[in-house]
Amino acid sequence: MPSPSAIPRFQLFYWPIAFRGCFVSYLFAYRNIPLQEETSPDVIARLKSLPPGEQDIPFVGPPVLKDRKTGHTLSQMPAIVQYAAQELGLTPQDPYTAALSLKVLMDCNDLLMELCRYNGSSMWTHEEWREFRTRRLPQWLRLFEEALIRGHFGNEQVTFADIGVYALFGNMIRCLPELEPDLHTHAPGIHALCQRIGAQPSLAAYVAEQEQRFGKLYCGGQIEASIRAMLEC
Repeated sequence: MPSPSAIPRFQLFYWPIAFRGCFVSYLFAYRNIPLQEETSPDVIARLKSLPPGEQDIPFVGPPVLKDRKTGHTLSQMPAIVQYAAQELGLTPQDPYTAALSLKVLMDCNDLLMELCRYNGSSMWTHEEWREFRTRRLPQWLRLFEEALIRGHFGNEQVTFADIGVYALFGNMIRCLPELEPDLHTHAPGIHALCQRIGAQPSLAAYVAEQEQRFGKLYCGGQIEASIRAMLEC
């Protein structure tokens, strides 16, 4: 049995895909800080199915982060990122800049929700996908590009906003490379930022290891099949 000092302080519970979990795990990889990851679907399904009164924190779905040092547990990706980033020194000191970083992260979460059809509540149709890819996705990409131009992220000091943008778009074009031209066309600065953040050695090694474990799985299930079917058209 490993000694207590050898057990990572933080434990992340998430499915065996990157998707929302990588917004958390990439923070630790960027800082080269150990993170214990529980990816067993059986374990996570069991925790999800517990009555709220028996859960460490009431939650509907992962990611969930446990801090062994404090005993704190958190769910909801943006809340976890904000907490972990503070511990990892990836939060801006200025309150307004920190709020902007959180705004960027929430935009990331909103785009993920649109792309995966609100957690797979419905599947893509050809007409709806055409509307998304020709109007909504370019609108989102231009929004992120403008935020970058205004200095909301992408500055000398890397923050959780930078890593969140990489987790969104870097993982997206890694798993769904058909969307990389969209990013390059409508948000070239974001594309360049993803290249820069993704080249950081400890993060690059982690992403390569993740791909070896999970391949290019994106969000999983029927909704991923639906997205891939649209990309093949």
